[in-house]
Amino acid sequence: MKKTVWLFLGMLFTCTWLYAQEVLPRPNPPRLVTDQAGVLSASEIQTLEQKLVALDDSSSNQIAVVLIKTLNDRPIEEYATKLFREWGIGNKKTNNGILLLVAVNDRKIRIETGYGLEGAIPDVTADAIIRNVIRPEFKQQNYYKGLDNAVDALAKAAVGEYKVARKKEAPSGGRGGSIITFLVILAVI
Repeated sequence: MKKTVWLFLGMLFTCTWLYAQEVLPRPNPPRLVTDQAGVLSASEIQTLEQKLVALDDSSSNQIAVVLIKTLNDRPIEEYATKLFREWGIGNKKTNNGILLLVAVNDRKIRIETGYGLEGAIPDVTADAIIRNVIRPEFKQQNYYKGLDNAVDALAKAAVGEYKVARKKEAPSGGRGGSIITFLVILAVI
């Protein structure tokens, strides 16, 4: 019984310790682009920052772009959620923030949205932006272009203007052809 209690307490402590691991501290003074991975030039950071500030001013939707080197084997979903909450991205009243998190060495990308934008940017849309907008540019080492295009796509999605391209299904013969064939065979017989 004592072993079970100690095992339970050990697991509880481990889970608490893992969750309590620190995330990147919020920049001071606050800014919307943080490149700890060192993949963007100073002018690219400045241009992207200006774009994000203008977007925040015009729509009140706040997008923060954070690039880190590695997650150190931590799930990106947990890290993104904790970073989003600790940094307080978006307006507290409307909860309309978006975090675009990139772990460069791990090749992981996550778009975390506040509750106020979950309807406009569901996981399907976020995954489509990652898959169709960001990844193709990142594969070519075009980090700035991928992030810039992603910001445009997220801004459109936040106001309902981004549409996820759906694959067209191949037309199937369906039952119509087989019914006609059956009727022809039946008439012949």
